Amino acid sequence: NSGKNTVRNRIKWHPQRYENTPQYKNTEIHELDSTKMFSSSTFPIAPESLIQLARNVMESEFGTKPGYNPDELLSSDFQFVAPIIGPLCKDEFIKIFGSFKLRDALPDLKQDLMFIVDPVEPNRVWFITRGGGTHSGPLRLAPNQVILPTNKKVMNPPQASSLLFDENGKCYTLTAGYTMDKRIGNTDGLGALFGILKAIGKPFPVREAQALYVPSCGFEALERFQKAFTGEY
Repeated sequence: NSGKNTVRNRIKWHPQRYENTPQYKNTEIHELDSTKMFSSSTFPIAPESLIQLARNVMESEFGTKPGYNPDELLSSDFQFVAPIIGPLCKDEFIKIFGSFKLRDALPDLKQDLMFIVDPVEPNRVWFITRGGGTHSGPLRLAPNQVILPTNKKVMNPPQASSLLFDENGKCYTLTAGYTMDKRIGNTDGLGALFGILKAIGKPFPVREAQALYVPSCGFEALERFQKAFTGEY
């Protein structure tokens, strides 16, 4: 069924499973007191242990790296959710991500990871990536679709991603590719695979793969109307 889980017929993503009541260090600016919040959390895995689980998932390339079993890291109801793509179920994600072989395509790939556990949603590990690499190897989009090396640099913008874990320590959701600053890098603000393809000059031939922000004619008309109305012309 080619229409299953396509853009106008998506499967539902998982609802939020855990939530801590906010407690504040500074009530003027509502700065969260994460120490107090974690101490009263009902989620059974401590923040330090959760970050180690996140490292394990990342090091294993979500279980697709040789010698790893995705079933030991990802739950049966795992979902991948990106700004444009997803939710993808576990089998679909493993098949697609495993076929890319990003380390073969960008052997010097660096992600420059930073981890933090969300004090409000204590089973979620946020991580920021930026970094990049050189497209000096074949990038496999599908068994019969390979982009040969272009030797172009990929400079990613900072991106916010996250891993959500269940009580058994298995990841049930990966969110990825949410650009935090579209000015940085050479991907026109795009993250994840869309960003890599844009940087090497091989974007998918759809509007969503050209840039993070592609303003409509209607939005430009609205801007022009606003300037005319306020006398900025």
